Amino acid sequence: MRMTEQTESGAYRVVREAVRPVEGGYAGDAVERLAKFEDLREELEAAQEELSRKMAPLRAAGRTSSAQFRELMGKKLMNSQILLLLSRRGL
Repeated sequence: MRMTEQTESGAYRVVREAVRPVEGGYAGDAVERLAKFEDLREELEAAQEELSRKMAPLRAAGRTSSAQFRELMGKKLMNSQILLLLSRRGL
């Protein structure tokens, strides 16, 4: 279910049912979904750093053709593509 709608001006707004004011801010389904997107991005960025850390000694040892290196590179490329898609949407 979509929780936002586009206005005639092109801006987006959250439908009333998806957000509610609480002390100190807002809560609701739209806020929960946003938090999950932010968590996903942080997890992907952390995974990229970890993959780079694991790949460095393999690269230094000249093992860039090894199955392990290729598997790590594949994961890194997939994460990069997801991060690129999120960035293009401003997420």
